[in-house]
Amino acid sequence: MGEIAREPATTGSTQRLAELAGDSPPTSIPEVVKRLAEIRDYAASTSLLGENDGIAAFSKLYHIITSRVGDMVESGEFSSSPFLVQLDIEFAERYFQALRRYAADIHTAPGVWRVLFDNRSDPKVPPVNFAVLGVNAHINFDLAHALVATWRHIGPDGDVAEREQFHDYRLVNEVFETEMDGLREELDSLFSLGPDGAPWDVGANWLADLVVTFTRDLAWDEAKRVWKAGASPEVCKASERRLDAMATFLSEGVLRLPLPF
Repeated sequence: MGEIAREPATTGSTQRLAELAGDSPPTSIPEVVKRLAEIRDYAASTSLLGENDGIAAFSKLYHIITSRVGDMVESGEFSSSPFLVQLDIEFAERYFQALRRYAADIHTAPGVWRVLFDNRSDPKVPPVNFAVLGVNAHINFDLAHALVATWRHIGPDGDVAEREQFHDYRLVNEVFETEMDGLREELDSLFSLGPDGAPWDVGANWLADLVVTFTRDLAWDEAKRVWKAGASPEVCKASERRLDAMATFLSEGVLRLPLPF
């Protein structure tokens, strides 16, 4: 059999990526890992940018992180594994849902995900930037409401930092730290000097650092605020609108940053 024909990433492959995201939420971490691998591979095999395609680049990073979290669950490293498993599933479903919504009608997809999806085939955007765009969307927009969705299945166990859920939530940060250290190094080289050899302005460095630096604690705080307010559809939608506006602003800033080559 011949190779899959590569095409502009904004045309025929979009619907297939939505199909690979599944027509219903995943039910296990291995299923999440499988879907992410299929999305990563198909995006790379059909895009003109190959592995540098925006969806392929982010899905690769996300696949690595989720695989490591799954290994930690299997080895019993979490105190509240059912909570972590449900959170991982709800978190991934947010990404899969964004892919489905974008394929069905791009205007119904969250603005922050549209920044990545709309520009995924732009050869002027390095894959490290695509990874940052995806991380920004997933943490600054998706994570708080993935937590809320998780608590609908497994209620929160309290506000104290020593509680099992928050302890395990913070433990996942170690996985992020391992993978994001490499991303930070690439960003440091990317943002250290401008085209004229002069340092980038403070705003560019601040924006890059804000997107990559962990905001997981802020997501937890927002989820708790929404939960205490009743987590009604109206409360959730208002929160999502605000988070989407903030995260979209950050993504557009990263996308607009001039590159030193």
